[in-house]
Formats: sequence, structure tokens, C-alpha cells
Amino acid sequence: MQPTSLLASIVLLAAAVSTPLLAGDRDRDHERNRKHATDTRAANGFDHGMQAIPNSATPDAPGYGWRYFSDPTAHRAVVISPQGDYYYSHGKGLRRVVAAST
Repeated sequence: MQPTSLLASIVLLAAAVSTPLLAGDRDRDHERNRKHATDTRAANGFDHGMQAIPNSATPDAPGYGWRYFSDPTAHRAVVISPQGDYYYSHGKGLRRVVAAST
């Protein structure tokens, strides 16, 4: 085997082995440093981290009547439909958490 091929093989092997190791450390550090949602709630249950997002949709637009709230520091959001359904997102898309009572 030529020295150039040997060196290239060693570099590729080192890169393949180190990539999952670095990704695992990043995930653990992120979890350790992440603020949890309960950290921003006051004793009365009000979440001071959530901010209302203005919605200027007109009555003929699809987003009319929807209310949006976001907490950029905790990377989460809540959306309330006109019917009263609550949707929650923690960075992986919306999922319905509370359905409106019928």
C-alpha cells in the first residue's frame, strides 16, 4: 500500500470514529445547560417567559383568530386555535395538547 493511501485511510477512520463521539458530548452539554419550562413560572402559575406574537391576519386569511405565544429563551411555543385547541412546540413541530371541550 502506498504511503498516501495509508495516510488517507487513517484519516478517514479517525473521522468516522470521532464524529459520533463529538455529537454525543454536544447533546449532553445541551441538556445540562438547558433551562426547563418550569423555571419561568411564578408561584401563581403565570409563565412570564411567554410573549404574545401579534397576528395581523384578516378575516378571510387562514390564520385569522389564531393566537401565538413564544418563549425564545426556552425554545418553545404555544398556539391556540379559534376553537380553543392548544398546540405546543418544543422545537420539533406543533402537537395538540388540549382539545376544546364540546
